[in-house]
Amino acid sequence: MPTIRVTVPKSAWSIEEKAKIVSNLTTSLADVAKTSGKGDITQYVNVHIEETAEGGYAMGGQVVG
Repeated sequence: MPTIRVTVPKSAWSIEEKAKIVSNLTTSLADVAKTSGKGDITQYVNVHIEETAEGGYAMGGQVVG
């Protein structure tokens, strides 16, 4: 089962934004599989969004959140 893991600062995205990201990532990965002859894997794609605790996320060497 293909799995995509996304880590973000806590409360960075709303539920609606997370749903959109999950949909787009699932579609993108499934499209790659289709073009490489793997068939439709949409139902098998797992997307995990993990929110870090305050101070548990860094970007560009700087702690965010």
